[in-house]
Amino acid sequence: MITPYPPVALPGERLTEPVPEYLVTGVEAGMFRPDAADQRLRTVRVVAQED
Repeated sequence: MITPYPPVALPGERLTEPVPEYLVTGVEAGMFRPDAADQRLRTVRVVAQED
């Protein structure tokens, strides 16, 4: 989960173009990302659901 305040991406949510754009500009501005596995947001951990 990536959770700046207010939360931007929630578990199960599709990351459409505005979400990573917002996150990257936030990182560039010094936004705190408490739950990101990659603090620079160069990568995003994706969890797939098994059927």
